[in-house]
Amino acid sequence: MNAAETMPDYRTALTQAIENRVREQLHGVLTPTRYRVLRWEETGPTNRSTVRYRELDGVYKTPSGATVLLEVKASASKGSLSSGVRQLRAAVDTLAVALPLTCGLLVVADLGAFVEGFGGAAATPVIDYLIGTNIEALSWPPESLAPSAKGLFASVIPQEAAAVWLAEAGAL
Repeated sequence: MNAAETMPDYRTALTQAIENRVREQLHGVLTPTRYRVLRWEETGPTNRSTVRYRELDGVYKTPSGATVLLEVKASASKGSLSSGVRQLRAAVDTLAVALPLTCGLLVVADLGAFVEGFGGAAATPVIDYLIGTNIEALSWPPESLAPSAKGLFASVIPQEAAAVWLAEAGAL
């Protein structure tokens, strides 16, 4: 192996497998778009513009035309949930300047319950973590989003479904 090559990270592969399954299941509820990168310009204190980018796990449209930004987390640890909410809120706030009907959907699969390296099983149920965060909990897969969807939503993949997905990915 070349020194510049890196070993594949099994966590990345499993996370990508979960993201792909989430996208597949959302296709039945939301219309996928071809967009996956949010690009914007920031002007600093010296009036110098800086182009910023944020990769998104998915961008969808609801039947009523609202834009839905997807963030998938493969760990239900407090740190993972915090970063997911922070990333999603920043992306929604940025895009909502141009597209007011924009919401975020955080989808959580607790792989820590099955796979070492994902921080172990969540100590607190994800739904309990969301209390007081202005994030509306949805079932998985979400049946629909409100026609005037704004704000943040979260959905937790049931452990049974996550176990099946991991088995299909060859991780269990």
